[in-house]
Amino acid sequence: MEGGAPVCAAAAMKRALALAVSLLLLALIWWQVEPADILAAIGAADPGWLAAAVLMVVPLTAAAALRFRALARGAVGLGEAVRLVLSASSLNLVLPSKMGDLAKAIVLRSRHGMGGGRAVSVVVLEKLLDLMALMLVGAVLLAVAQPPVPAPGLWVAGSSGAALLLLAFILPGSPAPRAARALAGRLGGALAGRVGALLDGWEELLAWFWGQRLLALGVVAASLLLWAAHLFQMWLFARAISGAVPPVPAMALAFLAILAGLLPLTFAGVGTRDAALILLFAPWLTPAEGALLGLFATLRYVLPAIGGLPFIGDYWAGRRAPEG
Repeated sequence: MEGGAPVCAAAAMKRALALAVSLLLLALIWWQVEPADILAAIGAADPGWLAAAVLMVVPLTAAAALRFRALARGAVGLGEAVRLVLSASSLNLVLPSKMGDLAKAIVLRSRHGMGGGRAVSVVVLEKLLDLMALMLVGAVLLAVAQPPVPAPGLWVAGSSGAALLLLAFILPGSPAPRAARALAGRLGGALAGRVGALLDGWEELLAWFWGQRLLALGVVAASLLLWAAHLFQMWLFARAISGAVPPVPAMALAFLAILAGLLPLTFAGVGTRDAALILLFAPWLTPAEGALLGLFATLRYVLPAIGGLPFIGDYWAGRRAPEG
């Protein structure tokens, strides 16, 4: 417990710094945009397209919950999986590095009797599938659309290479677990035991996952479709602002903006993602319209987070159950 206080303080300071950077970037962006232009862009937004973009949150959340339930071998029901996905979104807004997703492992372990290594491995596999799918879908969109960005071929090659590297980590027989186990063995002590338990759970999960060939292929395909739908939602938001934005190039550029938001510099990507959207969508949107698209992009994260607030107690209830 004593060692945990400095770690928590450092994490809180890092989060506060990220929030400060986000606010500074937003201030710089909005300082260069006329308020009248923003109001005009809001007034000109198409309510039908905007409603379609907002309602996409529902099928996206349901699809993520179905995938999580499949990876957990049906240990959770669909309703509980939806609650966990939504509450993880809430926690991700306040915890660093998407740690809210790892909190789902708490529920799998404490409420459903899953081993700790296996529970964490389920969440890690879910995140690796997300990153792999995002990179692969983005690479295909960039190759097809050839949007107006410097060196599009380099972006395609980099995204494809990242997708293949992530795929190598989740394929059975990957050397990564063996290398991690050897490194932990050299360190020795309690750390070696914890890492060994996690790797045991990881290898067991991968053996089961790829042993269910149809399920594995279905989950991978669902992950690809899920991220294609996320990028399609970004185009819907852009289309609500201006009918001049073409769908495929917009989805490709939205992929690059999401990558900018993943940089560990800001609070939930706010600021870097907004700046990237203004720059990348400049051929079709004015700076004010690009700033509005940045607000809509943030809405994609805020709406599920708001929906998850009533269910955050599921985590703490799960943690108290073994103690009780």
